[in-house]
Amino acid sequence: MNTAHLIAKLLEIEQAIGKIEPARVRGMVFEAEESVLQIEQQMIDILIENESLRQRMENCRPSSPSILTEIDSPNKFLIN
Repeated sequence: MNTAHLIAKLLEIEQAIGKIEPARVRGMVFEAEESVLQIEQQMIDILIENESLRQRMENCRPSSPSILTEIDSPNKFLIN
């Protein structure tokens, strides 16, 4: 589910108001609400994944700046 799909649903609801029976409009609103919940769940999943990746990055970083100076720089190649 993405926000473009949700906006399309909301526009469909807006156009349906007054033209179709209220029970059907209510059903369309429920579908849109479900879409919002799906999008929120996707956002939560992404935030959890980002936090996990951030923690992994922190665990892989050198603990001291002096370690960085010990790393050999790559050899330079001349291109003719």
